[in-house]
Order: sequence, then structure tokens, then C-alpha cells
Amino acid sequence: MAKPLPFVPEVGLLGTGSCLGSRRVDNAALEPLVGNYDASSGSFAPWVERVTHIQERPFCAEGETVATMGIAAAHRAIEASGVPKEEIDLVLLCSFTFTELYPGDCVDIARSINPRCGTVNVSGGCAGSVYGTAMALAMVRAGHARNVVVIGAEQLTSVTDFDDPITAILFSDGAGALVVGRRRDGAPGTGFLDRSVLKHDYAPTNITMSNANVTVPARVVGPAPGRRHRVAVERQALAMSGGPRVLRNAINAMAEVTVELLGYTMEDLKAGDPGLRSLLDQVHLVPHQANGRIVDGLQERLGLPEERVYRTVYFTGNMSAATNMVTLDHAMRTGNHRRREREDGTGEITPCGRRLGPGDLVVLATIGGGYLYGAVGFRL
Repeated sequence: MAKPLPFVPEVGLLGTGSCLGSRRVDNAALEPLVGNYDASSGSFAPWVERVTHIQERPFCAEGETVATMGIAAAHRAIEASGVPKEEIDLVLLCSFTFTELYPGDCVDIARSINPRCGTVNVSGGCAGSVYGTAMALAMVRAGHARNVVVIGAEQLTSVTDFDDPITAILFSDGAGALVVGRRRDGAPGTGFLDRSVLKHDYAPTNITMSNANVTVPARVVGPAPGRRHRVAVERQALAMSGGPRVLRNAINAMAEVTVELLGYTMEDLKAGDPGLRSLLDQVHLVPHQANGRIVDGLQERLGLPEERVYRTVYFTGNMSAATNMVTLDHAMRTGNHRRREREDGTGEITPCGRRLGPGDLVVLATIGGGYLYGAVGFRL
């Protein structure tokens, strides 16, 4: 028999929303932007799809930023929730590609919702929005806020090194949001799980960014010798390694936090514990999606059917902190997708499964820069 899951019925997921960069860039259009590609790997576009399963990704158009996308995603989530804007007490912006540190893109977003609510940036790389959701749960449960908007938003094309093909093929721009709030009529056995799992696993070769990416025009700080038209702080591009070890680490980390969120261990998973198995047979998994092969490996490791592991990576790429949020919104509004491999190794993407709905047990699992990793869950 499975261990009982402890829920907080008075705190629930009230609404979701998303907004993607308006430029759609498929692999053929990406090729001219990427330097140092080794042509011995084959034609660029099919190679990208084979190694990542990404077929296209959204890029910001002129004038689109973390703030503009975050505002759109947040307002869609609030509209879906039915919560009056004046009852939003806190806005958490999960991002590391914002354009302004203080007052910050978070203030621009919050001002569009409730001019007097609290707001702050949460910088956790790809794991940021799961960390932010755990913080929102704690704030609402403790009575410090009635409703919290959590936004994952990234303009990753502003920090991507397009001369590094291993990373340039992955990243994109988008925003997702959700509303965590107090419910008066939450049924027993629904709402958020009363625990979250938040971890880190440091190694110097993990995903790094050594300097703030918020560039400052020289005109803001005044003239300086040799720096008339340059930025005052040079932008540091995101650095990350690739290869089988990185994929294994991501799969193992997200599997670990998923089973721990359910009250079990990786040893229980390896042993085929029937209690854990019965809970996994209920889970609808919304994982971070750095690469389609990672999601496939995670599905296999946890023994889940593909229709209950929600995927957007095929047409969104890796949006860092926005990924879990955008995928959750897509799962709520549209459903899921699968990939079927053709003879040439590329994939055909088709719908599968259904939209998330009442009674579904949902787990958000992630891993990101550092590494930070974690999971939160709820029953709709």
C-alpha cells in the first residue's frame, strides 16, 4: 500500500498562463546564426533535431523582453484564476536574463498587476520557477500572502553564445506563470503537497555564468577612457557542458526529487516498491526540458507512459525558468505531444494524451544552473 500523500487543501493552483517570443526560428533558420558547427556531423537541421528533438523555438522580436512576456503570461494566469488583481499580494519573477536589476523587471510586472504588492527576483537558472512555486506555497500557507503570482521568464537569446553549437541550438525566449492562492472550498486530498524537495549538487563543471548579464550602457555611468560606445559591464555568456554525463545527471536528479516528493527513495524505485509504483501510476509529470532525450530518459527511469509526461520541447526549446511554467500552461489548455522517429532519425510530432484536469496529481520537476534541482506537486 502506498504511503498517504499529505495535501494542503486550502492552498491550490488557481490559474496558469504563458507567452512566447513572437519569432519562430526553425532549425534551418537557426543555422546561419550558429558558428563553429562541425559539418562532419551531417546536415545542420536534421542533426539538431536528432540530438535535441527540437524542431523550432521562439525568439524575442524587437521590443519584447522578460518584462513584456512576463506581463502577458501573468495576466493570462490571473484571468484564468478569477482572482481580483488587488488580491495579489506578491509577485515572484524567476529569471536570470532580466534587463534591469533594480527596480527590476519584477517591478514592471508587479506594477501592471497591483501597484502596492510585494515583488522580488528569484534567480535559480532553470530551477527558478520550481523554487519560486515552493516559496509561494510557503507564503500562502503561512498566511503572509493571500495569492502569489510566480512567473518564469527568460530571454535566453540575450546570453547565448552562438559560436558554441552545443548550447546555441537549445535556448529560446518565453514566459509562463501560475497563481498560487488560498481556497475556501478545497476538497480533502487536493491542493498542494505539504512538502517540496529543493536541492543542489555543486561541481565546477556544471552550468555557470560568472558575471551578471545585465549590461549597462556607457552613457549611464558617464565617459571613461576607451569606453565611449561600449557597455560598462561586459556581458558573460552562459557556459555549460554537454554529452552523456550531463544527460544522465539531469535524468537521475529529476527522478530523485520526484520519488522523494512522493515520500520514497531511489532505492525504492530500483527495488520496484509497490507503494511507490501505485503513486507513480497516478503522476502527471511536467519536467524541465533542456533536451528531448532527457525527458525520454526520465520517462523511462520512472516507468511512466508517454501521455503522462508532458512535452513542449519540440516547439519551444529550452526556456530555462520558463520551461516548467509554459509546459504546465500548455498541459492545462492544450494537452500533450509525442515524437515518433522516422527512418532518417528525425521525428514526427503528434498530439497524445489529454489536458490536465480535476483530480490529476501533477509533479513539476527541474534541474538547472549550479546544479539546483527540485520538485513541487499538487492535485487539481
